[in-house]
Amino acid sequence: MNILIIGAVFAVLLLIVPRLLGRSREAMLAQYEIMEKRFRLQRKIYPSKWGKGIGERYALFGDFHGYPISLYDHYRGSGQSKKTWTSLTLEMLFAGELEILLETVEGDRGARFARGDSLMRVDAGLENFEVYTNSNTIIESLLNKSTCEQITEFKGVGCFRLSKGFFEYRECGQMGNAAMRIRFQEALKIQADLGDRLSELKVVRDD
Repeated sequence: MNILIIGAVFAVLLLIVPRLLGRSREAMLAQYEIMEKRFRLQRKIYPSKWGKGIGERYALFGDFHGYPISLYDHYRGSGQSKKTWTSLTLEMLFAGELEILLETVEGDRGARFARGDSLMRVDAGLENFEVYTNSNTIIESLLNKSTCEQITEFKGVGCFRLSKGFFEYRECGQMGNAAMRIRFQEALKIQADLGDRLSELKVVRDD
């Protein structure tokens, strides 16, 4: 009898779980499709060991204002301890070893990055983010008045991190609604603008 009950439970799970995962995936892909068209991105599908339609992962790749970008979700752990994030990464290798962390004050604490011992907090005059860096002299020039105003107006709940030449913005969960997509679109503009500003500063310093 117990074997029959266990078998019935597994049969129900096999019917319900794929449907729930499918709804979540469809909601995410709907937002990804908008990003694809708006920014002319290319989609890549990573197959799952569970078979087609279950656990597949998706990512978008492309170029924005001359910067290679990628949008993807990733996770750590499993079961109840599993944590999922969506990240938008802009490649700017010219930044070298410069590290900058913009940590949200009132947003989602789960989106925060690990803060290394080499980072120091600096007062950049931002209301919605605390700023940490390994080079406060760069920050003073990088975060000028107009840049700070742009970041202060940003309504995102995630965090930014520049590390090893990659500028990342991430939030918890998958991109399943328009509000989250819009935040990522605004984050992309901030990332590109800061990349341009940093590139200008680097040229001046190199000269």
